[in-house]
Amino acid sequence: MLLFLSVLAICVRLYAAQECSSPTFSFTSHLNTELLDLTTLPHVVIASFPVEHVRSATVQTQDSYIESRLSGTELQFVTTEAFALYEEREIQQVIIIQVFYECTTGLKAGIYRQFLKLANNHAPRFLQEAYEALVPLPLPKNFDLSPYLANGAGIMARDIDLENNTVTFSVSANDYMLIESHAVPDDPKQFKAILRLKEQVLKMPNKLELTVTAVDAGIPQKTSEVSVTIEPDLSIVYDDPPEFKETFINRTIEKDLLLQLELIPGTETSDVQYSVEGTDATFFTVSVWSNNTGIDLKVNNLDTLPNAKAFLNVVVVARRSQLQKTSCVVLLNIPSESLPEPPKTTVEKVLSVLHLEEMSTHQDIFPLVIDSCTYSIQSQTPGEYFFIQDSSLASKAFNREDADLFTGLDFPQFWIVLKLLCPVRSTLEAESYNHHTIDAGPMKDIEYATDLTHLNIIVDDINDNSPVFDFPTNNERFAFPSASLAQKLLPDQLLTVVASDLDEGINAVIRYSLTKNDHFDIHPQTGVIFPLNSVFAHEESVSIEIFASDRDGAEDGNISTMKLHVHKVTEAQLVALTVSNMDPDTFESTLQEISVKANIQMGTIRSVHSVDGEASNPNSRSTVSARYTTTAIVYAFQEDRLLRQDELQRVFESADTNLTVKVSKINELYGGSVTIIDSDTTVIYPYIIVAAFFGTLAMAMAAAAFYYRAKARQPNVSDDTSAYPSRSSDVSDAIIVDNVHNISASTPPSEDYKISGGIITESDDNLRPLSELLTIKEDAEHDDKTAPTPPTQQERKKSIKFNENVERIEVLEP
Repeated sequence: MLLFLSVLAICVRLYAAQECSSPTFSFTSHLNTELLDLTTLPHVVIASFPVEHVRSATVQTQDSYIESRLSGTELQFVTTEAFALYEEREIQQVIIIQVFYECTTGLKAGIYRQFLKLANNHAPRFLQEAYEALVPLPLPKNFDLSPYLANGAGIMARDIDLENNTVTFSVSANDYMLIESHAVPDDPKQFKAILRLKEQVLKMPNKLELTVTAVDAGIPQKTSEVSVTIEPDLSIVYDDPPEFKETFINRTIEKDLLLQLELIPGTETSDVQYSVEGTDATFFTVSVWSNNTGIDLKVNNLDTLPNAKAFLNVVVVARRSQLQKTSCVVLLNIPSESLPEPPKTTVEKVLSVLHLEEMSTHQDIFPLVIDSCTYSIQSQTPGEYFFIQDSSLASKAFNREDADLFTGLDFPQFWIVLKLLCPVRSTLEAESYNHHTIDAGPMKDIEYATDLTHLNIIVDDINDNSPVFDFPTNNERFAFPSASLAQKLLPDQLLTVVASDLDEGINAVIRYSLTKNDHFDIHPQTGVIFPLNSVFAHEESVSIEIFASDRDGAEDGNISTMKLHVHKVTEAQLVALTVSNMDPDTFESTLQEISVKANIQMGTIRSVHSVDGEASNPNSRSTVSARYTTTAIVYAFQEDRLLRQDELQRVFESADTNLTVKVSKINELYGGSVTIIDSDTTVIYPYIIVAAFFGTLAMAMAAAAFYYRAKARQPNVSDDTSAYPSRSSDVSDAIIVDNVHNISASTPPSEDYKISGGIITESDDNLRPLSELLTIKEDAEHDDKTAPTPPTQQERKKSIKFNENVERIEVLEP
């Protein structure tokens, strides 16, 4: 029996001695933290490790950016020719390859990860060297010239850097064009510049030459320029719209009164048509001049006018088309001995736009006395905040953030109508012929009258509100792994703080900060709390104080604070959930439902939502008919205590929901009995089976049988070991999905981060663990913004034109 055991031990030692080994390299899963410069030339050794019992090392992926090779007793990783195109093709900040090793005794498969050194290596590059456009005129305000540039594609630029590649465009100073910057939804590295008209353009110079500049968001910033030439299409002839020399005529009616309305020279054409509109049009006769440059307007018969009528009011229209027309308002007063004389005093302003600060009382807003006449408040909306004090308009304090007060308005504002009262006032007032909305505030029409003044009071904001934390709540608890465990789980962040401010402009711009600590820091603009290298190196928990300051952190800003408690979580307090056929929103709401029912606070360290489906375009990485597979690493608090794995597993097993979930331990993700082709971790199969035989006569036969059995069971990786095994899909061509940070009862919404992503498997029955989903993310995060469209005619601003002859206001639509 002793002889048998000795032979067995010798066989085990000899067999194990022939396996691939290295003192500094992990064949199963190796992470090279030394950053690789993206400007490294091809065929450069980027990493080297001493190894033993390795015959060859091969990367099966075609067009791989890194390859492996064996140089003597050193395993080397070398850049390939394709590495120079990495920034052009990819968006990930880590390169992951699968390597197959031929050992002395068999084959091994493992994952090699190489992090990249990020820098602003490239300036934005325009897709054309120059742009030219031939445009028809006239064109409306805000018109997008993209359909006339680059065969309809517009001005495009690419920045292939892996980070800070957002491109902002600017255009040289000019009188016609402004520029907008937009991301291209299907390509995260491509951006579009949209040239729009500042105002309606009827005519342009023969040629307009502009320079468009593209600036990226890198440090330092890099820029590029392109010339844009815009020419009017001279084959299109445009005639100026007709325009009357006089736009308002106010006369006293008399016998044989003849009004002559003439068009301004240069605006008359033979196709202009004239019409008289209004309820009093039946009392007038129109005669068009022989050269069609004007008309004669005459009252039919004074004797036919109603006795009670005090005036005649019509509008004369000269129209070339529906868009090219002009008008003249005719007001004829009918004198009567029973009517007093009209007042000589009229309002000084028909419209006045004022700005008042909120939360303060105001005096002397507007003078209410003109000569012997006095204003009264005819109406005010919304509310009743304005009153007369010491011959001027005053107001009580009002709150700009009062949602009930300013509901339904485009912005906080008041509209006040003042009526001028004189000792002798005429009951003769002009009818309202103006039915347009003014720029100051689309609240109501302006009635024309010699005794009405409209005040538009725009409420200006003061910094009277402090930031309010929307997420998380004060003294809430979260969990985060130590640095060593985080290297396995690769969590994106702790959480994203969300705060809001009711104020406007710079008063509502929030900057975040944390009390100085060795564990976490926060992004000042986005509120993302991310771990430091020393996170939980010694402590088991930490309390951090978060500050939110408005006015972008200025000294005079308001500051709000809150505290969070973060506990170090271990593998013994985490479980891995794998769920099929459930979209991310349903998965999130289900976890929240379980948390409430179990009276616990549940959170996630990391979650990956992968999508399985057929792409509608073979050249596109986006998918349709999606089927989701979700893998999440979950922890839970009960009051201030982290639950153990078995407790958390019982919570899911007893949950009364439609959730069909596979619950695993974290170590099963990295070391379970799975085929080494499909996993990051290599599992050593038992090559020798010890069988106990009784009797000294059978000892020699048992030893011989064991020897031949061990020799026959050489290590294999899969059923076809005749060639190097290959994955079901190439890593570079695999369908990669966005990582959506799972939201639980204590986890806020978070942005996608470039390092996250996952490879989608082809089968629902063989779900891959989270460790295998932590691969390259190739799908771009799509922006939901759609390209802006030119405004409708109703959305165009109107201009206000005053006539110097009389007290009136005209609203002209461009």
